[in-house]
Amino acid sequence: MYEKRLKTIKAICEKLKNQPRKPKTVKSKHQPVTSNSKTKIRKIPTWCIDRVPIGSRIIREDGDYHWVSVVVS
Repeated sequence: MYEKRLKTIKAICEKLKNQPRKPKTVKSKHQPVTSNSKTKIRKIPTWCIDRVPIGSRIIREDGDYHWVSVVVS
């Protein structure tokens, strides 16, 4: 069962690598900046760490996993 789950996670990470990233929209200077985002801590496999968003921080390494602080809006 563990191997099946690991294969599923690897397949999802591979699909994410192949997806094009959406271009970010540029906000005008007149719009107020609102921050309704929350920080969540996630457990990410080490071999999938390159798909973590840019603004996230690695909190600690735990064997095959990294604990990552991710800002979620």
